[in-house]
Amino acid sequence: MWRDVIKLITLTITKDAIGQEIETETLTEVFAEKNGIQRNEFFNAGQTGIKPALMFKIREIDYGGEESLEFEGVTYKIYRTYPKGEMIELYCEFRSGVNG
Repeated sequence: MWRDVIKLITLTITKDAIGQEIETETLTEVFAEKNGIQRNEFFNAGQTGIKPALMFKIREIDYGGEESLEFEGVTYKIYRTYPKGEMIELYCEFRSGVNG
């Protein structure tokens, strides 16, 4: 069930000595259950221009509102979350401009 490992990406923006913004990514590894996208999710997301790729289920306590994650070297944007008890489903699409 929990065979997959994803890296939740936290983006922190700080300013340097001259006021320029510096983005820093922090990766947090968590165990996940990878699932495909169901037909109705694919259709509904497609109506708004989103191209769903995968859904990951993780423990809700591990999720801190991150907007993207990495799985097997590919970065995904989290476009929707759905809490289910102690778990949360993370619905993801390819993050444009990152994966070629």
